[in-house]
Amino acid sequence: MNNQEKLHNLALRAFQNAYCPYSEFPVGAALLSKEGHFFSGCNTENISYPVGTCAEAGAIAAMTAAGDRRIAEILILADGQNLITPCGACRQRIKEFAAPQTLIHLATPQKIVKTLTIEELLPLSFTEGSLTHD
Repeated sequence: MNNQEKLHNLALRAFQNAYCPYSEFPVGAALLSKEGHFFSGCNTENISYPVGTCAEAGAIAAMTAAGDRRIAEILILADGQNLITPCGACRQRIKEFAAPQTLIHLATPQKIVKTLTIEELLPLSFTEGSLTHD
C-alpha cells in the first residue's frame, strides 16, 4: 500500500467516525508527517454550533501531540456534490506546518480527486514575515 492509499484509508475511517449531528456533513483528514508517522482526525461538532473542531485541526493536533512538527502531505475527504477544500482557518493551520510544496489531496470516499500544493491552496498567506514592524 502506498502513502496516498494509506492516507485515503485513514481519512475514510475518520470520516466514518465523524461526530456531526448538526451539519450532517462528515469530514475526515489524514496526514503523513515528515518524520514518517500517520495521523488522522474527523470533524467534531457540539450543541454550541458552530463551535467544533475541523478534521484537519484534529489531525494536526494529533501530530503535534506526538512531537512531530512538519506535514509531508495531507488528505481531506468529504462526500458532497462539490469538491471539498479546507476552510480558511485550516488552510492557515496546514500552512504553519507545511513546506511550500507540501501536497494537499482532496478526496471523496471513493478516490483522490485533486492534488495541489499549499502554495496553490493558500497564496499570499499570513507568515512570520507578516508580524514584522519596519
